[in-house]
Amino acid sequence: MQFDPKAILKESLSLAAFLPLCLILCGCGKSAVEKAFESDSNGFFCKACRTKFYTGAGIFADHCPQCRSANIQEVVGFVCPKDQHTTLAPRGQGAMACEQCGAITTALRLPHETDFQKWGATRKTKADVSAQP
Repeated sequence: MQFDPKAILKESLSLAAFLPLCLILCGCGKSAVEKAFESDSNGFFCKACRTKFYTGAGIFADHCPQCRSANIQEVVGFVCPKDQHTTLAPRGQGAMACEQCGAITTALRLPHETDFQKWGATRKTKADVSAQP
């Protein structure tokens, strides 16, 4: 094997050009964990009257808009490892069975407005769900 300074220089330059591109591509965007905890809305389930509702991202409910009970729970999405389907349920459940395939999952993500709409929840304003105006 011969020592070829031109070949080494050429490979070094190729690597020097390729490495920053890799770092840019790998560094761009958010991680899966960051994406899982981003949402455009907040969902809730009333344990008293079983109402499903959601609000905008910066609005948190103090009570149910229907029965005015404070016995409400935030809703999270359980992501199925097999089919990636998201099943919505009140927070606090340790695991959930996928609505589509029945697989048990503990993987969580915050649902988005479209998820809440598919779930049958209705959008409410701050005035509907907050004790303070």
